[in-house]
Amino acid sequence: MSRRRRLAVAWAAVAWLAAACAGTPGRVAPTDTAGAPDPERDAAALFERALLAQDAGDDATATARLREVIALTPDRAAPHANLGILLRRAGRVDDAVREYETAIRLDPADAAAYHNLALVHRSSGAFAEAERAYTRALEIRPHQADTHYNLGILYELYLNRPQDALVHYRAVVTLGSPDADTIAGWIRTLERRLAKDDDSRRDAGGERPPGRGRRASPCSSPSRWRPRSRWMTRSPRRPPIRR
Repeated sequence: MSRRRRLAVAWAAVAWLAAACAGTPGRVAPTDTAGAPDPERDAAALFERALLAQDAGDDATATARLREVIALTPDRAAPHANLGILLRRAGRVDDAVREYETAIRLDPADAAAYHNLALVHRSSGAFAEAERAYTRALEIRPHQADTHYNLGILYELYLNRPQDALVHYRAVVTLGSPDADTIAGWIRTLERRLAKDDDSRRDAGGERPPGRGRRASPCSSPSRWRPRSRWMTRSPRRPPIRR
């Protein structure tokens, strides 16, 4: 496991425990209840084990641990969001959507849950729903480069809205993504495409109907769509949202 992942796992457990103790500063447990069951403490330990299993690629164990966490603390959003990732990976798209929607209901400010929900919608062809979820994620966390990246792809390759794609690709470059050089190339390609479309419209003496007669994106073959999307691995990580 990378140092970044180890630190993130440790942070998640610490954050959970801190949240469990919030509002009770300085409280000391009475000695006669020291051995009493503590659902929050048990859930935090199980959640850490689930993250470790997920990082190790043991999805079956991670799924089982997350379900135990949910049984102990059903009002926590993070276990539902992480379970959604595992269910999507297992091909259970409808179940994944339900888990993301539950996470959002429990924590409406969870930008990563919206981001991952959008990816599920996009993969199932629900492009309007994907756009809404990405847009909501950016309303919550406007400087999240991965969401701009994926929304740009949605606009360019799926909705044929190159101007909107440019807005989000430029945002990724401005935010300093590691992919900035590659995305700058996409921007130049789209700008040339739009300039050519403008020239063609002028030559034709009028506007072309939307979506008709436009050159396909150079990256529009199905085999190249999926690698350009990114999954956030965890939604409870704050800050920042992990990729």
